[in-house]
Amino acid sequence: MILSLGILSFEEAISAIDFHTIVLLFGMMVLTAYLGLAGFFDYLAMRVITVSGNSKRLLLILILSSAFLSALFVNDTICVFMTPVVIKIALASNINPIPLLIALATSANIGSAATIIGNPQNMLIGMSSKMSFLEFAKNIAPISAICLIPNFVIIYLLYRRDFQNFKVSKAEVQFDKRLAIKTLAVFIFVLCLFISEVYPISISALIGAALMFLIGGIPPKKALEKVDGGLLLFFCNLFVVMHAFEREYGYYLVSALSLENTLASYLTASLITVIGSNLVSNVPFVMMALPVAKHDGDFWLILAMASTFAGNLTLLGSVANLIVAETAHRYGINLSFGEYLKVGVPLTFVTVLIGTIMLYYL
Repeated sequence: MILSLGILSFEEAISAIDFHTIVLLFGMMVLTAYLGLAGFFDYLAMRVITVSGNSKRLLLILILSSAFLSALFVNDTICVFMTPVVIKIALASNINPIPLLIALATSANIGSAATIIGNPQNMLIGMSSKMSFLEFAKNIAPISAICLIPNFVIIYLLYRRDFQNFKVSKAEVQFDKRLAIKTLAVFIFVLCLFISEVYPISISALIGAALMFLIGGIPPKKALEKVDGGLLLFFCNLFVVMHAFEREYGYYLVSALSLENTLASYLTASLITVIGSNLVSNVPFVMMALPVAKHDGDFWLILAMASTFAGNLTLLGSVANLIVAETAHRYGINLSFGEYLKVGVPLTFVTVLIGTIMLYYL
C-alpha cells in the first residue's frame, strides 16, 4: 500500500527496515526453538512448580520463574511452552488455573522488560539506541524485579480463595537433557558476547543460531519450523509503514512527547506510552516513538518500561497474553477479557508508576 501510493520508493522501503532487529529476533527464536524441542521449558516449569509445597509458594515460584526466563528469552516463547504445563499442574493440584495463567502472562511481560532480548519492542529500542546489554539491564532489571511484588500481591489477594484446596502434584514431561545442555551452553556463550560487545548484539545472536545448526544433532529444519516467519515479515512491514508515518506525522508526535526533567513530564510520557501501546499495540507505538527517543536519550528507558508494562493492561495488550488465553481455550479453560482486567488495570497502574518514579530518581 505504501509503495503503491507512492509515499515511499522501493529503495526507501528497503532502507527503512532495521535488519539488525530482524536478525536479533531470528537468532533468539532459533535458540528458544531448540530449548523448546529439548523440552527444557516444560521440564523447568514442572520442577519449579511441583516443589512449591503450598499454594502461595506455587504462585510465587511461577511468577519468579516466568519473569526470569522471559528476561533471557522472548516472553511470547515462554508463554507458548509454559502454558500447557501450568494448566496441567493447576488441574492436578485441584486449584483454579485462571490465576496461575494470569500470573504467567503478567510476570512474563514484567520480566521481559528487564533486558534488550526480552521482547520485540526492547530489541527495537536496543538496536536504535545503541545501548549496551548491561547498561539497559542495569536501569530496567531492578524495576522489573520490584514490580513482581505487586504482581504477586494483587493476584493472591484477588484469588486467595482459589488456592485453598491446593494439593502437591507433578506432571510428566519429555526432556532431552543432551540437547538442552548444548543449547544452554551456546546461549551462555551468546550472553557473554552480548556483555563483552565483541560483536553487535544481532550478530552475536546469529552466531548462536549458526552454532546450534552445527551441533544441535537434529535437522535445522525442525528448529526453523518453530521460528515465526510471519512475525519477522510483520516486523519488516511495520518498519516500512512506520517510516512513512514518521515522515508525514513524526513532528507532531515528537512535540507531544517532548520530555522535560520533571517527574510530571516523566509521568505524562509514561501515560501516553501506555495509552498508545494499547491503541495500536506496543511494537508499532515504539516504532512511531523512536524519533522522540532519538531527540531525547532519557526517553529510551521510559519507552521500554512503559510500553512493556502496558501489555498487562488488557488481555489484548500483548501477544503473550493472547498466547496464554488461546492455549487455555484449547484445554477448555476460558480466560475472559473481564477476568483478566481485574488484575491488569491495577497492576499496570502500580507498575508503571513505580517504574516511572524509579527512572526519574535513580
